[in-house]
Amino acid sequence: LDAMQAKFDEAMAEKQRLIDDAAATQARMDAAAALITALAGEEVRWTEQSKQFAAQIQRLTGDCAMASSFTSYLGPFNKEFRDLLLTRDFFGDLSKRGIPVTADLDVARFLVDDSEIGEWTLQGLPTDELSIQNGIMTTRASRYPVLVDPQGQGINWIKNREAENNLKVTNLNEKRFRDILEESMSYGLPMLIENIQEELDPILEPVLEKRIVRKGKQAMIVLSDGKEVDYDDNFTLICTTRLPNPHYSPELSAKVTVIDFTVTMVGLEDQLLGKLILKEKNELEVQRKTLVEEVTTYKRKIKQLEDDLLFRLSNSQGNL
Repeated sequence: LDAMQAKFDEAMAEKQRLIDDAAATQARMDAAAALITALAGEEVRWTEQSKQFAAQIQRLTGDCAMASSFTSYLGPFNKEFRDLLLTRDFFGDLSKRGIPVTADLDVARFLVDDSEIGEWTLQGLPTDELSIQNGIMTTRASRYPVLVDPQGQGINWIKNREAENNLKVTNLNEKRFRDILEESMSYGLPMLIENIQEELDPILEPVLEKRIVRKGKQAMIVLSDGKEVDYDDNFTLICTTRLPNPHYSPELSAKVTVIDFTVTMVGLEDQLLGKLILKEKNELEVQRKTLVEEVTTYKRKIKQLEDDLLFRLSNSQGNL
C-alpha cells in the first residue's frame, strides 16, 4: 500500500508539473501573440526604414561632409546664402568628385531630432528654420560660438538653456572677469560673455584655441600671462555681440564659430504674435505653452521607448 501511495504521489506531482508547464507555455504564447500584434503596426514602417538605411549608409560619407561643412563655415551667413552654398557649392563639389550624397539633404533634421528642437523652443528659441540652424551650430560646433545677436533672442535662449547648469554671465569690462573665467574653467561651468566688440581680450586666446595640457588625469590651460588654470571638459564659452555687422579679423574667425542670430521675418512674426496673444488673451498663451511642453515631453518619451524597444529586441536571447 505504501508503494502504491508513493507512485500515486509521484504521478500527481508529475501531473501538477505538466499543468504548470502548460500554463507557463500558454502565458508565453499569449505574450508572444500580444507582442506580435502590438508590433504589427510597426512592421511596415520598420521594413521600409530598413531599406532606406541601406541606401543612407551608402550616402553617409557625403552627408557627413555636408553637415560638417554647414556647421563649420555657414554660421556668418543668412538663410539665403546658406541654402545657396549648400546646394550649389558643397553639393556640387561632392557630386563632381563622385562622392555619394543625398540630394536636397535637410541638414537640420540630419543633425538633430524633433524632441531636441522642441526643448529648444521651450527654452525660448524661435521656431523658424534659421534659428534652428543657429541652435545646431551653437550646440554642435567644435569651436566656441560668437553670436551676432542685435535683437537679443540668442542670448535669451542661452540664458534659459544653461540656467540649470549655473551659467556665469559677464563682460570684458567687469573687474572680476578673470576670476569668473578661471572659476568656470576649473568647475566646468558654462560662461557667457555679453556685448563683445570686434576684438577679444588676449587672455582668452589659449582658451579659444583649446591649448589643453594633460598631466595624467588632470587637465589645465596656460593663460597668456603664464598662469596655469585647471580645465574641466564640461566648460563651454559663448560670446554675444549687439553689433549688427561686426568685422572680425581672419585670425579670430578661425578660432571661433561666428553665428548670425539676426531675427528673421518669420521669427519676428512668431515673437510678435506671442506677445500680442499674451497681452490680449493671456490664458490662450499659457495654454499654448502648456501644450508645447506636453508635446515635447511625449515626443521625447516616444523616442526613448522606441530606442529601448529596438535595443531589447536586437539584444534578446531566448524567450523575450
